[in-house]
Amino acid sequence: MAVRPSGVGAQAPLVGRTSQLAALDAAVSAVAGGDFAAVNLCGEAGIGKTSMLRALQDRAGAAGLLVCAGRAAEFERDVPFAMYADALEHLVSASGAAEDGELVSRALNGRPIRHGSASSVGRARIYAAVRRLIDAARAPGVALLLDDLHWADEPSLELTEYLIRKPPRRPTLVAVAFRSERPPSGVADAIVHLGPAATRISLPHLGPADIDALLPEVPRRRRTLISRASGGNPLYIRELSRCRDDTLAALVDNDDVDVSERHVLTGLASDIADLAEPVRRVAYAAAVAGDHASIGLVVRVAEMPTSVVVEAADELHRRGLMDVEAARLRFRHPLVRAAAHELAGPAWRVTAHARAAHHLRANHGPPQVVAHHTERSAQPGDEAAAETLIDAGLAFTYHAPAQAARWLGSALRLLPEDHRLGGRRPTVLLQYARALGLSGDLERSREVLRELAHVDDRVRTEAVAFRAVVARLRGDIDEAATLVTEQLASERLPRTSAGKLHVELAAIAALGEDSDTTVRHAGRALALLEADRPALSAAARALRAFGGLYRGDLDAARHDGAVAAELVDTATNAALRPHVELFGPLAWVRMHLGEVTAAAHHLDRAADVVESVRDSSAVPYLLVVRAALQTRLGRLEAAIQLADEAVAVARRIGSAEMRAMAEAVALRPLLLTAGPSAAFGATGRLAGSEWPRSRMWRRVGQVNLAIAHLAAGRPESCLGIVADPGPWPPGPPTAVPRDTLRAIGLVRSGDTGSAGRYASRAASLADAAGLAYEQGWAGYAQAYVAAGAHRYDEAAALAASAAARLVSAGAPVEEALARHLAGNAYARGGRPGAARDAFRQAQQGYESCGATWLLSVLARHRAATPSRPKRDPRPAATGTTTLSAREREIAELVRAGLTNQEIASRLFLSRRTVESHLVRIFAKLGVRSRTELAGRFTAEPPTR
Repeated sequence: MAVRPSGVGAQAPLVGRTSQLAALDAAVSAVAGGDFAAVNLCGEAGIGKTSMLRALQDRAGAAGLLVCAGRAAEFERDVPFAMYADALEHLVSASGAAEDGELVSRALNGRPIRHGSASSVGRARIYAAVRRLIDAARAPGVALLLDDLHWADEPSLELTEYLIRKPPRRPTLVAVAFRSERPPSGVADAIVHLGPAATRISLPHLGPADIDALLPEVPRRRRTLISRASGGNPLYIRELSRCRDDTLAALVDNDDVDVSERHVLTGLASDIADLAEPVRRVAYAAAVAGDHASIGLVVRVAEMPTSVVVEAADELHRRGLMDVEAARLRFRHPLVRAAAHELAGPAWRVTAHARAAHHLRANHGPPQVVAHHTERSAQPGDEAAAETLIDAGLAFTYHAPAQAARWLGSALRLLPEDHRLGGRRPTVLLQYARALGLSGDLERSREVLRELAHVDDRVRTEAVAFRAVVARLRGDIDEAATLVTEQLASERLPRTSAGKLHVELAAIAALGEDSDTTVRHAGRALALLEADRPALSAAARALRAFGGLYRGDLDAARHDGAVAAELVDTATNAALRPHVELFGPLAWVRMHLGEVTAAAHHLDRAADVVESVRDSSAVPYLLVVRAALQTRLGRLEAAIQLADEAVAVARRIGSAEMRAMAEAVALRPLLLTAGPSAAFGATGRLAGSEWPRSRMWRRVGQVNLAIAHLAAGRPESCLGIVADPGPWPPGPPTAVPRDTLRAIGLVRSGDTGSAGRYASRAASLADAAGLAYEQGWAGYAQAYVAAGAHRYDEAAALAASAAARLVSAGAPVEEALARHLAGNAYARGGRPGAARDAFRQAQQGYESCGATWLLSVLARHRAATPSRPKRDPRPAATGTTTLSAREREIAELVRAGLTNQEIASRLFLSRRTVESHLVRIFAKLGVRSRTELAGRFTAEPPTR
């Protein structure tokens, strides 16, 4: 392929993009009008994503928005926040939030917030500060334009996802571009959940007419060859337009040749190789130095005088290969940089990275960039390189843990195992383990922590505490308890240190459903802790309340919960950060005590605190608790989204246990909105060892699964779960739902007598506890038993009473279910008017909660309800009069279009019982199908 000097990066006219540009105009107009909007541009390499972002940048600027642009680079994927370096620098300078600007600038450069402090800030704190910077921008709105996300580093992707899921208050446009075959899943999912606020554009290939408009001066035959050879890719079109006709014809005629990125890369390499040696060397140096490298850095890497580098950069600019902006060099297109990088040669690149690291270190460059070059040039035994990598790893442990782990691991491998690192080796190993754990590599973190079993007391104590956290994240509750117990017994600890460990043991016991041990360790912690540790004391109180709730001591649970609430309400966020997980059990207890407003308040405070917490393991746990609360409040779509978010965060930190917890909590809202098949699809992901290993969360999943089995007409499966002989906590949160589900399952199986005993026991326990939600559950069970025994008036009254209890409990889905049950009872009792009223109330409840599947069930039940009471006609000598009362009832419902399962649910029978009745009905009437049966009943009026 003959190639002339390239213009791959030159801005070409945007042809064939009319509708896409109109969509960009609409997004900018929305933001100019005060809204938040997101734009997702995707497509293959060379399709024009960058050109579309440039067009969007022009439009946003013309609308008065502050434009902050960033681009990820293929060779800096290991540099935290590299994609945001330019964008945030511009945002900080244009924002009125000086404190947040300083925080972001220092954190992104791996520097402490206060001089002399060794601590770093958490990623979430940085993300919240960026959002506040946008809110404080001196502009009517902000446009954040981010290119090449398929090469972005993990912290940059997390920040982007955060800004989309939690949009700033100031009108903001977030636009991202990435290759279709490598979508950043978290960002893409966040955009999908925006609904109408999102604009998703998949850029298509250009057609022949577009190519005619793009190359109007090119002869038609040649344009046809270019169109066929390029496949309509704009970048390939521009590159192929430089080829001779015979080359184009050969490409078109050879079916085995597919013009691709590799062809373009080869052409660009030829362009660069044909350059004069000084120009070529500057291209190599710029490719190694990094995207948007300073001229000074390129001078040092190229080992050439400044004047020569400047001349070479201008030549590269004239050839359309490079831009020069504010003394920084940037390749026009990533493929140009990739070609120069490849031509430079691997050995030359090693020495070039060493020169870059030396220059940046001497000029106080960002530590993550220094570490990037150091890692690529360090030799075994290089102590200075190891120190550079260690400093970067320690600085970024909490807000870029995956990269911090890589740098710390590289530093440790550079030096012999017996190298003491100036006495810092145990501390470095501990931080390496933390970084591994926080990045999701729990198994490797566990291995490193074991190496610290015999180091000095301070590091060993911290290592044991973090080993317990890792064990809990993995679901190894017994291992976590053993570690902490052995640490308590091994040495005499200060009172506060011992109190912390007792709090940890109380939390572990709570997960294991050991209520007595939970209360004991929480009480011991309170005895050890001083009055000036309100956050730790609040954690101990919350856990003792949790234990009291589950062992049935509700007065103690209420008292401890109220004291814990007072403590956290008066504590500062800084004091609460290390113990933010305490909000989980506190909110859980108050929700189950019927104090749902207080529970929501605690979780809102937790969300505020967690924005500055360092240990991300708290995030999925708090999301799971919030999802459970939203389910109770009837906000089903929000509950599913929160559970999905918890799954994503748990997957990111490598915690299968927390992922399983989220899946277990999501079962119920999935069932209510999408039906049993969706719930069972989720349980398929929880099969076997994938269920939560902590008994408390496993129990939550079991109860939700039992409900799904009942909804699917599988009472035997439901009873198999709730009849589990293992110990169930005696407190109302588990005992009442268990007996309720037993009662309903037994009614559906035909054992109404046993069902009544369980329903009565549930009611007695709920009444003794005085909890409206549990009283509603128990009342529903009693109504179901009465309906199963054909006491329809009693069933309707009990269901209406249960609904009233559930109104006071703030549980709208369960209230609507009780109304639905009352409607069925009224209908079976021959009171269609009352049934319609109850069904209408149930419909309103389901609609307000988004319970789509329950609405579909209700619609079928309403359709089968007669408009007025039916009277017995004169008995006929033959036909339907040969059927029993129950058989006629089932036949009527078949005629109404109900399935066997729906009939079973309506009549409080099992599906097998309905099927047995249908066999006899078919035989008596001489029909062979449901259609014939319906026709027979249409021609022959049914009797009652």
